[in-house]
Amino acid sequence: MSASARHAHRGTIFVEDARILSQESFAGQQFVLRLAAPLRAAHATAGSFAHVAVDPSIPMRRPLSIMRVDRDAGWIELLYKIHGTGLSH
Repeated sequence: MSASARHAHRGTIFVEDARILSQESFAGQQFVLRLAAPLRAAHATAGSFAHVAVDPSIPMRRPLSIMRVDRDAGWIELLYKIHGTGLSH
């Protein structure tokens, strides 16, 4: 395997079971979800995405925008809006 194939994701892919810390709702079916995800928080940047598995019956993960990160506390906040199936509050 070539070096480029081994490092194709540039160290940006993390698989982590996150725990929901809080969820805030805003007008227009918009939500901010705070997750305890220390591995992801250590490398996250605002504006990047986390691909979230929302339900075992829905095979596709949902890409949600990372809005805020606290590396020291080990959490990320995801901004999302309910649109279609697969996301609910």
